[in-house]
Amino acid sequence: MRRPTRAVLSAAAIVAVAVPLSACDTWSSKCDTDNTCSIKISGDQFNDFPRPYDKDHGLESADRIRLVSATQGGEALIQAGGVESTCTQGSSFQIVDTTITCDVVGDDSVELTTTRP
Repeated sequence: MRRPTRAVLSAAAIVAVAVPLSACDTWSSKCDTDNTCSIKISGDQFNDFPRPYDKDHGLESADRIRLVSATQGGEALIQAGGVESTCTQGSSFQIVDTTITCDVVGDDSVELTTTRP
């Protein structure tokens, strides 16, 4: 009887450690058109950008983006296209043909809208 209990406790301990670690970095993107995407980033890992920064490269991307830091209601530091750019809620910056707008800046999280011609 002790073995099943020990196995359950071991599994519960692994889940308790793994869940908080995986919750630190999250990424989601949704592209409504070929030119507009919504992105949510939490944590500081590099993520694949959903569309190339350069409009002449089609729809598949090898470009990367990451959130370096962000402060609730303050400024976000974003690394994209090999460049670090800052933005506050409602402001934008340009990477090649892509305009990236910071819609929401939270504690170590950001919500972006991207557009390109």
